[in-house]
Amino acid sequence: MIAKPDATRTGKPETTKTVKRERRKPTLEEIPFVREVPVVASATMVVLRYVGAWLRGGDEESGGFGVRLLALGVAGYVALYFAEKHPGLWYVYGGAGFLVVTTVAVRTGLSAGRTVKDLEAARAPAPAEGEQPDIGPLNDHEMPGEEAPEAEPPTVSPAEADAAFGLFVEHNVAFAVRTDPKGDRKGVHTDTLLNILHKTGMLTDWTEPMLRKKCKSLGIPVRKQMGIQGRNYFGVHVEDLEQSLGRAVRVPPQLVPDLTQNAPTAPPAEPPAPPPEITLIQPPAGAG
Repeated sequence: MIAKPDATRTGKPETTKTVKRERRKPTLEEIPFVREVPVVASATMVVLRYVGAWLRGGDEESGGFGVRLLALGVAGYVALYFAEKHPGLWYVYGGAGFLVVTTVAVRTGLSAGRTVKDLEAARAPAPAEGEQPDIGPLNDHEMPGEEAPEAEPPTVSPAEADAAFGLFVEHNVAFAVRTDPKGDRKGVHTDTLLNILHKTGMLTDWTEPMLRKKCKSLGIPVRKQMGIQGRNYFGVHVEDLEQSLGRAVRVPPQLVPDLTQNAPTAPPAEPPAPPPEITLIQPPAGAG
């Protein structure tokens, strides 16, 4: 039997089979700038949302929306016209767009891997560590550990929601007229009504033209020019409203005088709060 030659005697290196290691494929998150793609997309959507809100904020009846849209189109045409003659402007446009998107991302709190939906979910208040969420008092037939049945949302008909909206406008017109120390104020501006609603968290997605359309659809007259404290804007005049209602405007409860002894006589500083039924009011037809 012939013995195999030893590698140390022959001087030849011993050949062994080596296992070929496969390279690990990088994930998408490990590729540079890929994680920033959702941030850029979300920030771009926020910028477009701001532009759309700026366009919708134009006054439709006086042509403000058309003027803003025309101005935006002219600006885009001028930018393209000069870019054709000077191609280097594309770098300027790109840098300006990157600066705007980056600024929006920083101001809104966007970061790598977080989108607008993540931010909205993060804004929800979370219970502190070790703190049990408040589940409210238990019913007589409810045992500890059992979940309380979900409360049904209040059912309000569209007619009731419209009536609540009309009462809100009427009360604020009466409040503005009664609390003016000089007696010169004869109504309230429509954007003032919208600000009151937004402060209470109601109809936050409505714009001033939408509120004005809703007033007209309910028979609430709106003047195109009404001077209040040196500012002319759309508004509801008390005389027009009373003529439409066929009666005097109703005074809000907070303006009803208190007949008890030593009651304060100073008028309230805050306008009447809107009824909760307004949250279920339907937007005006054709609102977008």
